[in-house]
Formats: sequence, C-alpha cells, structure tokens
Amino acid sequence: MTQISMGGGDHEAIGLLREGQRSKRLLLLRMIREALMTDPAAMGILPSARSAWDLLSRVQYENVHAFDAVLMHPSTGVWASHVLRRLRGVKSGGIPLWVEVGHFHTLAAAAAMRAGVGFQTEVPVHDGTTVHFPSLGTVTLPEGSGAQSARARVVTVRWAGRGAGQVAVITARGTCVLLPESLESAAPGWRPLPRVGATTGQHVLRLVLDDEDPYGSFEEGLKPVQLNAQSQCRWQTLVERAWEILVRTHAETADSIADAMCSLVPLAPAVKTEPYSATSPESFGGAMMALPKTATALAVGLVHEFQHVKLGALLDLITLTREEHGSLHYAPWRNDPRPVSGLLQGVYAYQGIVGFWRRYRLTSSGQEALWAEFAYALWRSGTLAVLDDLMESDALTDLGTWFVSSMRSVVGPWCEEPLSPLAESDAGVVAADHRGMWRLRNSQPSPSEVRTMAERWNGSSLPQVSGGAVSVVRADVLPREAAVRSQLVRLKWEDPKTFEWLRRHPESVGASSADIALADGDFGTALRGYAQQVRSRPEASSPWIGLGLALRGHGRARAAAGLLVRPELVRAVYLRLAGGEAAPDPVSVADYVGRQCLMEAAVSPPPHLS
Repeated sequence: MTQISMGGGDHEAIGLLREGQRSKRLLLLRMIREALMTDPAAMGILPSARSAWDLLSRVQYENVHAFDAVLMHPSTGVWASHVLRRLRGVKSGGIPLWVEVGHFHTLAAAAAMRAGVGFQTEVPVHDGTTVHFPSLGTVTLPEGSGAQSARARVVTVRWAGRGAGQVAVITARGTCVLLPESLESAAPGWRPLPRVGATTGQHVLRLVLDDEDPYGSFEEGLKPVQLNAQSQCRWQTLVERAWEILVRTHAETADSIADAMCSLVPLAPAVKTEPYSATSPESFGGAMMALPKTATALAVGLVHEFQHVKLGALLDLITLTREEHGSLHYAPWRNDPRPVSGLLQGVYAYQGIVGFWRRYRLTSSGQEALWAEFAYALWRSGTLAVLDDLMESDALTDLGTWFVSSMRSVVGPWCEEPLSPLAESDAGVVAADHRGMWRLRNSQPSPSEVRTMAERWNGSSLPQVSGGAVSVVRADVLPREAAVRSQLVRLKWEDPKTFEWLRRHPESVGASSADIALADGDFGTALRGYAQQVRSRPEASSPWIGLGLALRGHGRARAAAGLLVRPELVRAVYLRLAGGEAAPDPVSVADYVGRQCLMEAAVSPPPHLS
C-alpha cells in the first residue's frame, strides 16, 4: 500500500487491486443469482438465472481468461451494482426490470463466445434494435424485427462452438444475423468494439472505446457518443501522441496505466471548457472521457482517472475516512464544497497530475514547457494545502492519517523546488481568485459579526469580535459567476496567441478592462476598474475578488487580506453600511476587515460545516 499512497503502483500492486475487484464482482453476481432464485418472476420471459450461472461457470472452468475478460469489463461492474439495487427495491428505472436482469444472459453469452464454448440462450434487446455483447461488439437487428411486444424484445443466440460454424443471433420473427468467425472483424449487422492503441519502445497501451454498451455510462443522463471512422481516427492519433508523452515522462506510470485501464467511454468533445472525465468505483479499468483537444490533455486525463481507479479499488478493501464526519471543505479544483471522502479522492487524483506536470516540464520544450511550469506551480501548492487540511480535519481513520501523511511526504518537497517568479505569481493569482470566488459563493458570515463590525465602523463602542469568528459553509449560497480574468492568465501560459487576440477583443469573452489590466500586471489600473465595478454592482462576486487581487498586486496587503481571506464578510459589511446615507469606500472596508483578519492570523483553510 505504500506504493499506492505515494501515487505509484507497479504490476504486483495493480494485480492485488484487480483481484479485490474480481472478488467483489463474483460476489455481486452471486447476490444477483440468489435474489433471482428467490424471485424467479423477475426474469420475465427469459430463461432462468440458473442457466446463465451454469453457462458462466462452464466458461470459467474451460477458459478462465475469457471468463475474466467479461467479468472484469468495466460495464459489468456498473450493471451488477445497478441491477442489485433494482432487485432490492432501492433504485428504479425506465427499462423493464426483466430486460435489465436479463443482461445476465448477455454476459454469459459474451463469455462463451470469447471461450469458443457452444451454447444456446435468449438475451434481451434493450432498445428494440441492437444487442450489445460486453467487451466484444454490437449486433444491429434487421429492420422490422423490433415490434413492440415483450417477445420481440428477446433474441436467441446460438453457437455450436469453435470450429462448428458462426454465432447466430435470431429474432422472434426468424430473421438472423451471423457473426463473423473473427469477432474483431466487421460484418453485415455486426460492429466490433472500436479499439485504439499505441506502442512506444517496449511500452504498449490497448484500449477499447465503449461507445454502445448500455451500461458503459455510469452517470444518469450522460450517454456515450457513437464513433465514426473520422472520430475514431482522431482518438487513435491522440492516444498515440499521449502515450509517447506518458512513456517519455514516466515509463513506470505509463505501464501501470496500461495494466489497469482497458476501456474509455467516449463523450462529446469539449468545446470551451476543460474536457470532462470521470470514473466510478463500480467500473474498475474504465473511464468516461470527452475527446480532449490535445494529446497533453489526454495524457493528463489518463493519469487523473488512473488515480481514481486505484483509490476506488483500494477503498473497497480499507477505510481511510470517518463516514460520520460531516464537514465540508474547499478543493481548488471544484466550485462546490466537498465532503472528506470526495476531498480525498480529488487530492489523490491531483497528486498524480502534479507529478505529471513536474516531469513534463523537464522533458518538453518551448511553449509546452512554459505551460507545464505554470500548471505545476498552480496545482502543487493547492494539493499540499488540501493535504494539510485533511490532516487537521480529524476526519481520517488511523490508516487514513498514515495514507495522507505518506502523500504529503511526496508533495511537500515538490513545493520547495524553485520555479520562475512569474509562473509562481500568475499561479498565485489564479489560485487566490478561485478560492475567493468559492468563499463568496459558498460561505455566509455570522449576522452578529456583520452587525458588530458595521456598528464599530460607525463609531460604536461594542467590543471587537474575538475568537476567530468563522463563516458557515453551504453549497451554492449564491449563483455561480465566471472569473474571466483567471481564464486570461491561464491562456498567457497555455495559448499566448489566443491570449493576445482576446486582449484586443475582450468583449468576446465578457472581459472588462480591469480583467485585462490584471492579466497584464497593471495593478493600479485594475484596482481603479474593480473599485468602480464594486460601487456599481456591490452584490456581485467577481468585482470584489478582482479588487482583492489588484490590491495584493499593488502592495496593499491588509486590504487584500480582507478580500482574499474573508471576502464574504467584507461584502456583507459593505452592503450593510451602504444602506445608510452614503456608501463607504470599498477599499477602506476591505482594509478594516483585513486588520482583524491579520490580527487573528486567519489565513487557514476555509471553515468546515460540522
């Protein structure tokens, strides 16, 4: 486990995680079988669960590799967990239960087809037109075979075994699709799973693009995008280039990714935002991923999801957090407060990402090296802060404390490595911007603290609030606002040409002149611009944090501390005072609150909700 905690994992470590997941899935199948034996009517018009179990058992006995290929396919875990919840009545679904439960027969058929074992069974047709065999491919039924009756939603799959003819899929109306002898070859009515791969030296990556499996997606409402020849070619090109990057930067990590990951569920390509990707504890070995714009983005995405896959599998074996702990925490990669379990998952993923950027900046050149240095500066400090937050949270088990401490022993020294002052400075702007916007959106100051500070501003002799008063953290107290200035700062490092164009056309992204000035390092102009925006729209979030960033860049440390440490308090006090005869100067209010922040050394991680 030491390897895993430090962000690594060799062949043996990944093998142990896989064995744990194998045991989990075998147990899930057995629980499904027992539930169906208790309620055989759940199978509807399909053969009994025993027949599917018997066929799988036969395949396991005759060809365990074929059995494992289907058992350990990511969608099998998603299906098993989903169906077991339906059988226990804790989850519903729009698809008839017997169709979902009947996927048991489809799994058995797919395993038998892989093993060359003769069989005959009936399987459900999910959408009335296609039958997907996990890890293999999809049959498209002939037109006119999908009548709206229960019997029409069942097909017979028949095979005499290897060397004895082809697999036949026969509909209720007698039409037939014959599968090719090589299931990796296309044929009329048969589409094998798209596959991509890459080889760099002795390092090999093989992935399937699971774009038609009904259980490929584990997020409700998020469906895979079916690939055509052009989009598959694009994936292939990006995979080859990303694999070369991974092998060049850290061959051991690349080999571990190849060892653990077997499939990607392709989503719609990202257009304006970062490419979306996700994993689930139920889909070991797979991830959902939007087509990235660049090979570097794909390499980062693979590292990111590989980290989640490892930790998800490990958490099925050990407990690292106290589930009863209800605190909410700040994560620099999220806009919402996170529970301890989510924070641990995120920081483990970003430990891998920071490690990637650390190595990539040393193995790349030109603009790519500059972008890597900025990304490394940005994420290493945020990751270390989250690790410290976890260590101070009292939300970890003894084993969890050891695990996080081990992670910190890796990330801590990274944060001491020298980087260019400009990269550090711009990374600090983006980090402070995100955290400040997060606090304004998700934190509420104590009404008594706001009232006391407003009255003291007006000359009251009320005692100073003491004891380090904190705000209450709740998710999305206010609507979300985009901070365009951070996008501009990032573009300076990632895509300077686009940045220069946006400087000339700021209206295209809704950037203000103050945003451009801040990105350029012209803090005096930015300060004046944001101060005017605050006076015009004091209820908004973005101008307040922009003002804090400009104050910090201008050397106004105390006022900046008020706005970047407790912006929600500054705004609340200002709005209360602005209800009087004349609105105060927002910078003076920030300086007033900043004095208290500095006195109390309130520069700790955001408060938690217990």
